[in-house]
Amino acid sequence: MSSDELYFADEDNSLKLTSENKEQWKVLVVDDDHEVHSFTKLALHDFTLHGKTLNISSAYSASEAIAILSDQKFAIVLLDVVMESNNAGFEVVEFLRHRCNDAQARIIIRTGQPGEAPERFVIDHYDINDYKEKTELTTDRLYTTIRTALSQYKQLMDLQRSKDDMYALLVTDTLTGLPNRFKLNEDLDSGQTMSLIMMDIDGFSLINDSYGFEVGDMLLLEMRDKLIKILTPHGLSIYRLEADIFAALLLNRMDEKLDVILEDLRSSLAEHVFKIGPMELRVSMTVGVVSDEIGNMIQKAEIALREARAVGRNRVEVYSDKLQIIQKIHENNKWSTWLRDALEEDRVLAYYQPIVDCSNDKIVKYETLVRLEREGMVYAPIHFLGSARYAGLLHYITRRMIEKSFEKFADNALKVSINITDIDLMEKGFLDFLESVRARYKIDPHRISFELLEETSLSDNFIAQAQLHQLQLLGYGIVIDDFGVQCSNFGQMGIMQLEALKIDGKFIRDIVTDEHAQNVTESIVFFAKKKKFPVIAEFVHSKEVYEVVKSMGVEYAQGYYLGEPKPDLI
Repeated sequence: MSSDELYFADEDNSLKLTSENKEQWKVLVVDDDHEVHSFTKLALHDFTLHGKTLNISSAYSASEAIAILSDQKFAIVLLDVVMESNNAGFEVVEFLRHRCNDAQARIIIRTGQPGEAPERFVIDHYDINDYKEKTELTTDRLYTTIRTALSQYKQLMDLQRSKDDMYALLVTDTLTGLPNRFKLNEDLDSGQTMSLIMMDIDGFSLINDSYGFEVGDMLLLEMRDKLIKILTPHGLSIYRLEADIFAALLLNRMDEKLDVILEDLRSSLAEHVFKIGPMELRVSMTVGVVSDEIGNMIQKAEIALREARAVGRNRVEVYSDKLQIIQKIHENNKWSTWLRDALEEDRVLAYYQPIVDCSNDKIVKYETLVRLEREGMVYAPIHFLGSARYAGLLHYITRRMIEKSFEKFADNALKVSINITDIDLMEKGFLDFLESVRARYKIDPHRISFELLEETSLSDNFIAQAQLHQLQLLGYGIVIDDFGVQCSNFGQMGIMQLEALKIDGKFIRDIVTDEHAQNVTESIVFFAKKKKFPVIAEFVHSKEVYEVVKSMGVEYAQGYYLGEPKPDLI
């Protein structure tokens, strides 16, 4: 081996086979036999794969290999097992796989003492990629083994790069290049106390509508730069979550810094002019803050932001369990649960309030009003209808009221009106359900009226309009409820032929003493007579109120003076 020793006189240094600036495959030979190093370098001195040559480094013990692997990454480790100890090579395997977390490097066991490291035992117990005895590794076989291992390594690295690229796309906002909501969720998943600021640009949709999405995008990029400048000096990381909503995360306690950070944000934005081409824009932000919390951070910040927006623009709200919106959520959850239970247990009740003809004081019709019974208490809809809409239960309540009303009025000749909403009119099976119940009780549709609740606007709801038109073709009457509260109700006059208008109770309640209420009521009566619609006055709670509405020409009246809602007909 003298010629080999002359050729590789300086074995401790890596053999440089190409120029310094050319990329190479890095190979680490770990063996306490110097001749193994010499043979390896000689056998592979002209090796190339995909235009890259080898850069071979040497280590003569497990401890030396571990020191090298601590600082460098290798494609292949050619590893002897028995060196300073009988299992020294296995210590290198454990270090590389578990301490360095390197799953890509190809580890090839090359042993001269197979009895000390049996092949099957090594393969079963250690994460290696190949096992060779030194005697079988001729020059050609070593060349083939290295080529195969490098091909595997390249495939793994390509897959890792692809995975890294996909991950980068997953966690990065494409417009701003900031981390996105997914990355924020990931960063929050640490179990430690953190603080989160969520920021919404005020009036951003108006900017988009007025100047176009290109200007909106440019504003978002300018806002990114401004937020980075303002907040990163305070130790916060910036994210873009969606549309015009940004977030900033602080990984330590914010108590003493919160006021300073928020004031810096507010004042800096107030003084800044965003220059977008020839335009100059001044914008503010509404902010929700979660300070020093663990868990559900994004949800809590969104709740605080919603609370701030409910009050106005350019406001800051810090999350607390006492926020009004939190109380509303708890209330909705409570009533939603009660409603579901009541629907299952038939405790959603129908009460009936009479409507009288003002010309003769006789009952000509009833309105069905929903009630909820729980533990002996009966609740009016003011308590639970909002929660029913929130929970998606409105159409179930309407169906229950239709069934109970048709059953109640099947054996008399009175008319009945039932409240419906846009939700009901959007239900595909609503008309089929209605007609099946009507056929079961053999009720003339001309005896049934549907009252559209105050919040029901049909001006842009073509599906609801079509269903409403079908109701009228089938013979059902349509009444506008709470008339005079929403301007949209006036716009709906041209959409449908009405059976009547019902004046909102807020105008009737104080009509005896309130001149404004009198004027509004007179105007509605005048309008209705022009359109040839009868008028119903609700909330008639006294003889004086009844006399006033009759004197104004109101045709029908409803209220506690004339009859309270009851589970049975008068």
